[in-house]
Amino acid sequence: MCSNRSRGCFHRLTRSIPCFIAWSLLIILSTIYFFFLSPWLTNHLWKYLSILQAIFLFFVIENFFLATFTDPGKYNRAPPDENDDSETTFHKTGFFLLFFLLIFYFLFEVEIHGTQCRMKWCQTCGFYRPPRCSHCSVCDFCIDTFDHHCPWLNNCVGRRNYRYFISFLISVLIHMLIILSLSIYYLYKNHSNLSEISSIISIILIIFILLLIIPIGGLTTFHLMLISRGRTTNEQVTGKFKSNINPFDYGCLFNCSRTFSSSNPPKLFTKQKKIPSKTSNQIPIDETKYKNKNGTKKTKHYTMTSV
Repeated sequence: MCSNRSRGCFHRLTRSIPCFIAWSLLIILSTIYFFFLSPWLTNHLWKYLSILQAIFLFFVIENFFLATFTDPGKYNRAPPDENDDSETTFHKTGFFLLFFLLIFYFLFEVEIHGTQCRMKWCQTCGFYRPPRCSHCSVCDFCIDTFDHHCPWLNNCVGRRNYRYFISFLISVLIHMLIILSLSIYYLYKNHSNLSEISSIISIILIIFILLLIIPIGGLTTFHLMLISRGRTTNEQVTGKFKSNINPFDYGCLFNCSRTFSSSNPPKLFTKQKKIPSKTSNQIPIDETKYKNKNGTKKTKHYTMTSV
């Protein structure tokens, strides 16, 4: 029992390392920039430059925080009384496999804008998943409009936090481009004093940003392309609508407006109460007190044996 707990804690700790690195890079590099380069740039360029950059950095951190800690759209697992043994046996028995493929293939399909979308059975969660829902093997939950599991967020990207995710990518890319251009400008104006600490800091910032801007820029471009086509990363990678028409594509403008301006859907996941396990087949029913002939009180215990 203890080994399983320690193993689970170690697994959660290792999963949070990329997220910790991402937060550290964002906070440390931004702090170094504001401490060493921002005062000189404010005095020589514009007096409100630091204030505007601080507000924009707060917007970046806010989207990063919301993308990390917002529920992506988890579904509750089916309760035990719904996902009974007969249902599980039916899906596991090879004798009924052919019957299942012939009958239930057509029975559990929905039509969305003229396109047939099949609802697949999730053996872990115990229900038929909606068309854009998929089970995440890392989080071990079915996610509504599943896009992908992001290790840098330590969270899935789904319907409820995708807007924060793409807003973070766009804003952090702009933030990096601004710092890169201002660091190059500072280095150009102070090229005669390259031995100073501020010049060394500007060189370090330029190197880090050039290394990070290529993958972040490519990821942002990829997701903007997916938004314009009305697809998710999971649908693009698996080629779900490669041969059929995508029923979730409403045009580039409407897809973008739906992603960035639509209201956040309600939370689907609620904490379920654990059902106590029965350790014995005898269930206590009642305790009845009565008086015997001597006048003393006695208690009778009634039990019922479960069938």
